[in-house]
Amino acid sequence: ITLLMAFFVILFTLSEPEKEKFKNLAAQFKLEGFSKVERESDAKELKKELQLMLEDSGFDQYAGVTETDKTIDIELASSSFYELGSARFSAKGLPVLEKIAANLKRFEGSAMAIEVEGHTDDSPIATAQFPSNWELAGARASNVVRFLIVKGISPAMLRSVSLGDTQPKAQNRDAAGNPIPANQDLNRRVVIRVVKKS
Repeated sequence: ITLLMAFFVILFTLSEPEKEKFKNLAAQFKLEGFSKVERESDAKELKKELQLMLEDSGFDQYAGVTETDKTIDIELASSSFYELGSARFSAKGLPVLEKIAANLKRFEGSAMAIEVEGHTDDSPIATAQFPSNWELAGARASNVVRFLIVKGISPAMLRSVSLGDTQPKAQNRDAAGNPIPANQDLNRRVVIRVVKKS
């Protein structure tokens, strides 16, 4: 791409191209070549910033950042970011959410969408506020979305979804049907998924 660009620069210096055609050609280069490089660079920078922030705050043991071809996923352990059996943010988790929101806001132009997923373990909950795990997972995800909106991220970019206990990371129970506490803790999570521009 660089050699091709240099070739066109030489051509332009030896001729007097029409300004409108030059603008169109430059725009085409932007769309076909450099925009992809910029997207990849933005995604890598966002991932790096988030990882450093989690390490600096000491929350890297409760939250992690992973990247796929299409997304950057920020996974938050519910036990550290929410009060037990509640969708309210915990006092220790709130400062980290503030920093996550600040990072997402800085790279807002790099994301097509931000999806927030709520997950639970398979232990049933039945309270007036949360008749089942579906409501609890949904409320936790929705609270993250509302928090990001308050922090200045466009509502049009956001959505929340409740997955309840349908997508566990680990087996909730052993062969005898007894709970596996460590696995259940792993399954209680919220995932902030940043979908890269196509």
